[in-house]
Amino acid sequence: MTRPEPVGRTMTAFEEQVGQRTGLSDTTEIERLTRATIRALSERLAAGQLNDLEPALPPELREELHSFGGQAVSFDKETFLDQVSGEIDTVDVDEVERRVSAVLGVLLAWAPGEEIEDTIAQLPPDLAEMFRGAP
Repeated sequence: MTRPEPVGRTMTAFEEQVGQRTGLSDTTEIERLTRATIRALSERLAAGQLNDLEPALPPELREELHSFGGQAVSFDKETFLDQVSGEIDTVDVDEVERRVSAVLGVLLAWAPGEEIEDTIAQLPPDLAEMFRGAP
């Protein structure tokens, strides 16, 4: 039996919130940014944590959590941002960080508090700080 999706937890709603936080209006770019950020995050987290975060995301983003399919990989903020920048329309480090922080901020708002704390606990300090400082 599948659970009904929480009201307002749609891909459109998630992307609208990312767009508001980033100031981007190009929906294609917002989707690329969102997917790239979730994919990069998924590579850093243990499978159990990915499963715990899954219900907080719209169905269209859940596949990104499981696209990596390997062991969690340890990498720092610079590597994380570099990975995302390869999939979006800017390579300016400050702008990539600002945009990624916006996606993390929406995820922070959507996920239950205990799941976010567990997620942050699995990140290196520089990435954890991006979550905590997300707008």
